[in-house]
Amino acid sequence: MEPKDKYLDRKGLRLHYLEWGKKEKQPMLLLHGFMTHAHSWDAFASDFRDQYHIIALDQRGHGESQWSEDEAYSLDDHFSDIAHLIDVLELMDLVLVGHSMGGRNALFYTACHPQNVERLILVDARPADSVKASERLKHDLLHLPLQAGSLDEIAQAMRMLYPLLSIEICHALASHGYKEERLGGPFVPKYDTRMGFHSDQMGCITEDLWPFMKNVACPTLIVRGEESPFLSREDAQKMSVMIPKATWVEIPQASHMPVQENPVVFKRVISDF
Repeated sequence: MEPKDKYLDRKGLRLHYLEWGKKEKQPMLLLHGFMTHAHSWDAFASDFRDQYHIIALDQRGHGESQWSEDEAYSLDDHFSDIAHLIDVLELMDLVLVGHSMGGRNALFYTACHPQNVERLILVDARPADSVKASERLKHDLLHLPLQAGSLDEIAQAMRMLYPLLSIEICHALASHGYKEERLGGPFVPKYDTRMGFHSDQMGCITEDLWPFMKNVACPTLIVRGEESPFLSREDAQKMSVMIPKATWVEIPQASHMPVQENPVVFKRVISDF
């Protein structure tokens, strides 16, 4: 079953989201990572669509959502979009799942509106700045093409960065994450590349979310790829202590993208939780 494409307006900015399953089911909101898109959850959502009403948001500046004219991509900007979506769709008893940047946004939303989230799942989301994570993000920004002659070229570049991904998944990610600049022209990212330039100029640092963790009231699962360059084992353990009802797990044979790198184990971990 293909997801339904839906849109909503947030102060003149058009946001796109995908929807699976029946609205009578418990809602599950999926938030992707930096430079990716809602379709990165396609396989995961297909596995859970009979159990949940699943919504995957293209966060501002990504996928089919509009770019912000004034480059408003702060934690607060994402929070406002997520809160608006949840309010408009009247999502209650929410299962909130976020990967990387999406996990940070999910954590911040849950800390601010703990009454709306029944369960929180944070997938390889760094809690604050770290030298190793910043250096890896710089590396990814440098090696993901801003122009390419084909989707195959983009998929191969992704595979070089994340060799645990299958080439088929890399092609799927590329097909939804890039577009032809013009008919017959080069393929360019759908995400707002100004975000990458700005992040690089700032040293790829990120906000400190440690102070907010004590406000997360719901059961929380922290997921780390065993070979992750973004979330250290020490930080994952510390997060599980700082968040009152948290546990943490590592996904073997996975780095920063455990949802796609080891989908069988990831699905089992999420089902168990």
